[in-house]
Amino acid sequence: MKENNDYVGLEVKEDEKIPEKNQDVPRKKKKLNRLRPNNQIDNKNNDKYSTSLANTGNFSESLQTGIFLDIQGVIKEGTFPEGDQIFCKYDIIYGDEWKVISGQSSGQSQHACLGEGSTCYFVWNMPFQMRLYSEKPSNWPQIIISCYYPDFLGREILKAYGTCYIPTTNGQHERNISMFCPISSYSFTKILEIMYGEKAELINAPKILALGDGREILRTKSEGNIKLKFHINLENMEANGFEI
Repeated sequence: MKENNDYVGLEVKEDEKIPEKNQDVPRKKKKLNRLRPNNQIDNKNNDKYSTSLANTGNFSESLQTGIFLDIQGVIKEGTFPEGDQIFCKYDIIYGDEWKVISGQSSGQSQHACLGEGSTCYFVWNMPFQMRLYSEKPSNWPQIIISCYYPDFLGREILKAYGTCYIPTTNGQHERNISMFCPISSYSFTKILEIMYGEKAELINAPKILALGDGREILRTKSEGNIKLKFHINLENMEANGFEI
């Protein structure tokens, strides 16, 4: 038998010695066939959801029994009594029953500056899009708008908050959101706001505003409004026994 450094495909006779396991022997790596269904949802933030549906044994059939909510919208414009270079942040908050299939649940617009002859009108035209899945339409999604502006030191100062439920019917919708700003309850806090240039602000504001817990003791003042435009597409509502 001729010497050969490649042991792959080598025929070993009974009287020949087989190399010991501790020896360095070139081995051919095995290829692992990892198959993924064509309709598998690939979302890092949704591993639990993908796994639970995959365990049912029929992924496509599970999706057909659920409710789909397609959200397409634009944060169009806003009016505020004062300020400049205002920008918006949006957060779409939903219950544990909903899972994200595509799109982003948060985003930020550009800075909108006052135009010539304008004293309170700001335009963003900030688009957003999201597709959600649920087996029951409870804890309906909401959109939370947070507006900020930079001070003379470049710090982001809160302008106002606003909340709105996503429309529950198909088609085009427009919503005018009344914006509000928290105000401090103590005079000493108001003095600190003037000294440090920072207003009262909610910690983890989107979730607090969506849940509503503790909002009855929150002191606020009106601070303008923002106009939103939605295009909604709901699927499988009637098939699951729901009527709006």
